[in-house]
Amino acid sequence: MKKPIVFISHITEEKEIALALKGLVERTFLSMIDVFVASDPTSIKLGQKWLDEITYALKSCSIEIILSSPESVKRPWINFEGGSGWIRGIPVIPLCHSGMIPAKLPQPLGTLQAAIATEETGLKLVFPVLAEAIGCTLPDVDYSQFISDVKQYEKITHDIQEFKEKVPVSEFSGLTPHEQDTLVAIAEESAIPGGNTDINRVNLAMEKKGYRGIAVALALKMLSRKNLIETTTDRDWNGNDTPVATVSEEGWIWLEANHSLIPLRNQVKHMAKHEQDESGEIPF
Repeated sequence: MKKPIVFISHITEEKEIALALKGLVERTFLSMIDVFVASDPTSIKLGQKWLDEITYALKSCSIEIILSSPESVKRPWINFEGGSGWIRGIPVIPLCHSGMIPAKLPQPLGTLQAAIATEETGLKLVFPVLAEAIGCTLPDVDYSQFISDVKQYEKITHDIQEFKEKVPVSEFSGLTPHEQDTLVAIAEESAIPGGNTDINRVNLAMEKKGYRGIAVALALKMLSRKNLIETTTDRDWNGNDTPVATVSEEGWIWLEANHSLIPLRNQVKHMAKHEQDESGEIPF
């Protein structure tokens, strides 16, 4: 007997919330429910046809949860997936975040019973629906970590938007200037492709270019969200944990594709003849 499927509809930019919700559902129901998240490699494995897998999940799911933000509700794909659940007559639950509230949901999403992702009272109405789908009693659920994850996402997203508004920047081949310079700095400081780079060294390199710490922090988050870098911790020479970043394969592909736009040589200062020694060599 196949397990019930919960389909979490989301836009790519909000996959962190989708994955956090997937984890909460799986922990709560001890994997008695399959949770489909299109951006999760465990939902769509390598070699499978992306659209076919989404179509199958939409046809087979017992419940659909739509991550609803001011941005996501504008996307045709979100409304298409929501419409699929509507036509099938299964529960379709908008889960609001990032400033969206049930009263502001556009039609037809506004006609559905919705909840707010950062409010435990709303989440307590969602999870009994999941329990009913598998015919079990709802166990005790700790929503605190999920709520914290959503709030953290909202804060970072707000900070990024605020930074963009204060410092208008133009896009550079899909990256803003501070993203581009941070990616180059990580690649430059790594010994080899795939090697770890101490983020403290990246901060120093970016500071020399005139960037503030907040610009680097935002760039690291944005590059990670775009899968151009990976961040983790490593041991320094003294055995202490230190934050590090690694340029991903996608990041190296971006650098290769845009190498003609990146300065690959240092600017050499030409010295006057009297600054050279008698042998004609430039003194160091």
